[in-house]
Amino acid sequence: MRSAQLIAATSCLLALGSIALPGCQAPRPTLTEDQQMALWDIAKANKPNNRDQTGFSGMDWSLGVIETRGLITPLTSPDGLWVATETGPELASNTLMALPNSPIPTYSGIQVTRIDGTNSKLTPQYALPAPLILGQSADANGFLVEQPRIDGSRWIGKVAWETGKIEWLVQDDKVNAFGSLGPDGELAWCTRSISDPVFSLAIRFTDGEEIGIAANGGEWLMPSWSTRSKRISIFFLSDDGILSILSLDCRTPELVTQQPRRHDLMTGANRQDAYKARQSHPVIQGTPPGPLEEVVFYHPTLDAIYLWLPMSSLKTPPMALATESLVATRDPGSAGFLIGTRNDLRWQDPDNRKVFVRVRYGPSIPRVTNSRVTPYLLFIPGSNGMEVRAMIPEYSVPDALKES
Repeated sequence: MRSAQLIAATSCLLALGSIALPGCQAPRPTLTEDQQMALWDIAKANKPNNRDQTGFSGMDWSLGVIETRGLITPLTSPDGLWVATETGPELASNTLMALPNSPIPTYSGIQVTRIDGTNSKLTPQYALPAPLILGQSADANGFLVEQPRIDGSRWIGKVAWETGKIEWLVQDDKVNAFGSLGPDGELAWCTRSISDPVFSLAIRFTDGEEIGIAANGGEWLMPSWSTRSKRISIFFLSDDGILSILSLDCRTPELVTQQPRRHDLMTGANRQDAYKARQSHPVIQGTPPGPLEEVVFYHPTLDAIYLWLPMSSLKTPPMALATESLVATRDPGSAGFLIGTRNDLRWQDPDNRKVFVRVRYGPSIPRVTNSRVTPYLLFIPGSNGMEVRAMIPEYSVPDALKES
């Protein structure tokens, strides 16, 4: 690896709130066409003036509840068939942020569950023992985890969805964290020596070449690959507390440091702010990409989800999507976003914040997939777990199930 020094990331989890959930439910039978039509009618009845809505409508149904006490956002496969969640007690923030001398999570493991949208059920497949920390990136083959080691180092591994086998992508005597998968198997992560309090950025390209990038006068934090190009977005925290977001061209090692796009977000920032900004927005390669190069993140001080178009020739600053929004995902069937706020799930027109459609009440984490059965998965936070719901937008419902 070329010499480099980068940064450390500390963090505070973005809690989406909680609601009371029932216990585990018995498996549900396959929905008949009549039952699906009845569900569709109920969904329409719950949306007054739905015929006049031009944004978004759909029906959703419960698949079951996954027991989890942690706050790390679940990871899903792009086909919507698998979900990985953390098990054990809630992790300490310094462990999540891979700070020096942080405790090893001796009771933290991973649960992998198979999703059956057709039969409306969840089936636990396997559990991975502690100490493991759920990562923030996945693709069709697997998902990322971190393993703190007794000597103080930390490895990054990739777990195969179907088998649970772990391939250790980064295993050395350093602290490696915050990995993100690229569209063709690339990897970006933060790394530091055990005695060094700050991280460096490391990038591994498709051909296996690795580089590191120094952060002079500050720290790099939370790299995130695009799902539509060879770019990564990353936060830079300067020594004087200015937090910036940058977009880097990672098609080749030579292009990474050339003409980065940058926008300054806030002053008086710390590592925790960078973690908040990225949390709840994992990189799932293989899901439908947006029409433009865009970066979605949570602004810690302005308390809203922001959208940044780094390649725009107008060089416009990031714009807020909705007040008190906590998580957002692009809706591939329209020009809008599905946005989770503290009080509801809504469809939002990014060009006009006054135009939105309330999809359902209560906090929800929406996750888009490439599945025709479950185009969306919704995670509903609760006191002891998360309810998983499937959602089909109206534009995905077969004509036979709609009113003529």
